[in-house]
Amino acid sequence: MEPLIMVLFGFLVCFCIGSVLNILLKTTQKRDWLITFFISLALAIIVVPILNSY
Repeated sequence: MEPLIMVLFGFLVCFCIGSVLNILLKTTQKRDWLITFFISLALAIIVVPILNSY
């Protein structure tokens, strides 16, 4: 259960950063939010286990 929570937290952090960038760059179409969602999900799945191994 703990790794799932870490991945969700990593996703939340990445998605918040992506959301702020979407708003600042005025890219607020549905396609842009979907791209942000999938990039954040991929980053969380890749980065969290790497950081957890140290």
